[in-house]
Amino acid sequence: MSQYGRRPTPWAGRVGRSVAACVLGLCMTAASASPPQQDRSELKPGTATPTIRKKDPVPTYARDVAPIVQAKCQNCHRRHQVGPFPLETYEQARKRAADIAAVTEERSMPPWKPTRGIGPRLKHDQSLTHAELAILAAWAEGGAPLGDIKEMPTPPKYAEGWKLGPPDLILEPTEAFPVSASGPDVYRCFVLPTNLRRDGFLEAIDYAPGDRGVVHHLIAYMDTTGRARILDDAAAGPGYPTTSGPMIEADELSFWMAGSEAHRLPDGIGIHLQAQADIVLQIHYHPNGRAALDRTRVGLYFSKKPVKQAMHWNNATNYRFRLPAGKNNIEVKANWFVPVDLEALAVCPHMHSLGHDMQMSVKLPSGKTRTLIEIADWDPSWQGSYYFHDRIPLPAGSVVQVVSHYDNSAHPRNPSHPPRNVEVGPNADDEMCVGYIAVVKKGQDLTMPGSRDDLYQTFVRQRERQMRRAMSR
Repeated sequence: MSQYGRRPTPWAGRVGRSVAACVLGLCMTAASASPPQQDRSELKPGTATPTIRKKDPVPTYARDVAPIVQAKCQNCHRRHQVGPFPLETYEQARKRAADIAAVTEERSMPPWKPTRGIGPRLKHDQSLTHAELAILAAWAEGGAPLGDIKEMPTPPKYAEGWKLGPPDLILEPTEAFPVSASGPDVYRCFVLPTNLRRDGFLEAIDYAPGDRGVVHHLIAYMDTTGRARILDDAAAGPGYPTTSGPMIEADELSFWMAGSEAHRLPDGIGIHLQAQADIVLQIHYHPNGRAALDRTRVGLYFSKKPVKQAMHWNNATNYRFRLPAGKNNIEVKANWFVPVDLEALAVCPHMHSLGHDMQMSVKLPSGKTRTLIEIADWDPSWQGSYYFHDRIPLPAGSVVQVVSHYDNSAHPRNPSHPPRNVEVGPNADDEMCVGYIAVVKKGQDLTMPGSRDDLYQTFVRQRERQMRRAMSR
């Protein structure tokens, strides 16, 4: 684990480069690694006299750098994407060669926060290898040459707008929602009818925020009761106000926050969407100094192959903790007890601006503990869902554990100046401790006659029992 209470310098020795990182929009892992130093001399056999090796050739953009930029940078750094500028041509990269080398060497870019070597192997890893770091550093130091244009790789083809290509179904509110330039954070739920004639499964869900400057995060729920429509009809303007969730019992489907990327689920796994269900889209708006209009869209991708297992999200959450002003090493824990035999597909740690680090693990019935993920240098600007390369067994009786640390001292990322006592809450200047985990029921086969997806109902009964126990204390 990291050295708790000693925040790893986005505000100290790394100031210059972290500023460059913010401008560049490149991101990296928490661990820092420098390119290996190459020995320029070697001894001839049978002699004691060192001879000087010929200097290694300077990497070129066409042969060495372009493949790295295409694979690890252009996903964000191209037109109409989250990166603040494109890196689609040699000239665009050449002008920023020194900055690219700096922010990649310190691993603030590309964005990949999980600690290397801790926890299971993860999919979609965007971090750079030591060899790639060395190439970028040597290219910048050598004057950022173009090289032989014939060695340039073929530019990748990206789907315009939606990263996974055109969705099968796009849902959006009937009208835009106005967000004031200032004032408190706003939570609003929008009811989006699917009008599906029969049940189906989704292999992916993506989101297109109408105004990324004010959309802090969002969560999509499935309502099969029609109760969200009643709340919507009773409220003035688009949607209805809320402070926590959709204010009804609804199945959480997926979520989006800064750093989130849509991915297709593996074959045989899908998100269950019932016929005539409504998608309830809860959006957290954070005013940023200018008035805005937001009309966030939801893109649904239906499974093209038979689905055996339905994926559901649950979480280990601490709903009661307090962060005293001035303290820089405050530990908060959370647990979730696994009610039936499950398999974990992904995790998503979540905190706000005072978060320092978080580790998620599972304690098995045997007593053995297995780490699932560690974020040693928390950055609220880059939060994502991290999918395991292989499924993680969660036998009934296992406990998903979260251990997190917070820094409520005076630092630039603290939204309160001077620091104030902070408690759990939904606003950007409150705090949260949530370890989301995506699971499927072990052995489930929804292609068999008479089978049904009952995992969500299992989770509902578990929550009801927990509430009754809490009320009886």
